[in-house]
Amino acid sequence: MKGEPENVEALMREIEDLSLEILELREQRNRFNQEAKTWLRRGEALVDQAGQLKRELRSLKDEAAKLRARIRELKGKLEDVRRQLAEKRRVRDELKGRLRELKNRISISKGRAEKLFEELEWQIQTNPLSPEEERKLIERIKTLEGQLSIHGKIGSVVEELNSNFQDLQALKDQADEIRSQLDEVYSQLREKLSSIEEKSRRLEEAERGAREAYQKFTNAKVQADRLHSRIIEALNRQRSLKGSLREFRRSRELEAIEKLVEELKEAYKQGKKKKLTLEEFKLLMSRGLI
Repeated sequence: MKGEPENVEALMREIEDLSLEILELREQRNRFNQEAKTWLRRGEALVDQAGQLKRELRSLKDEAAKLRARIRELKGKLEDVRRQLAEKRRVRDELKGRLRELKNRISISKGRAEKLFEELEWQIQTNPLSPEEERKLIERIKTLEGQLSIHGKIGSVVEELNSNFQDLQALKDQADEIRSQLDEVYSQLREKLSSIEEKSRRLEEAERGAREAYQKFTNAKVQADRLHSRIIEALNRQRSLKGSLREFRRSRELEAIEKLVEELKEAYKQGKKKKLTLEEFKLLMSRGLI
């Protein structure tokens, strides 16, 4: 058997071409599988990042809610202080009105009234007076007593005003302290809201990135699976071709053996010896004929 038919050569060329195609397809599939793994890891990392950001956002929102509650509490206290201030100012204005009214009724200073009062009492007690003189002195004393009474009321109103002023100042200080606390809490709230906004933006980016990564993972995996299917098809085709080649060669070997056997028989009948080639010897050995 000196050469193989053209169809055998065609089969071998196709088998070899399929081997090259399978090698190339495997390289492409492996690249897509590697790309899919890369995108999968990227997506998983972004999902983990998104989960961490969600936990941080929940914590920040809880803290912001507490700060808002604190602001409501402080505003309530400030409103209560303002109501007290309004009431104290109303009382102050009333006291100032009473003070003006009392001062308008004053005709003599307190010191002068006290001095005259003592002098008149002394005069009544030490000097003999006619009924008319005594009546006039008593009227003057009553007038002075009235003035001194007004001065006493003025003193009481002034004391109330002083107390009112101290209460007002204490309430103003309290209001200032509450406003200072409000400013601090508002500042903290702004920081929390800024962090919430920044982390919400990062969360949105992470979730969008994860979706894109998983989509690219899916696309790469689909490509890898398609290539794998083509590899399976090529392997099956190659396996079939190899089977056909083996069958064809087996058939050709049988034909060659039958021909060789006939030649040996014919030589034997003629009393001749046929010299076997190495290839013919191997062929007979493979079939157990030698």
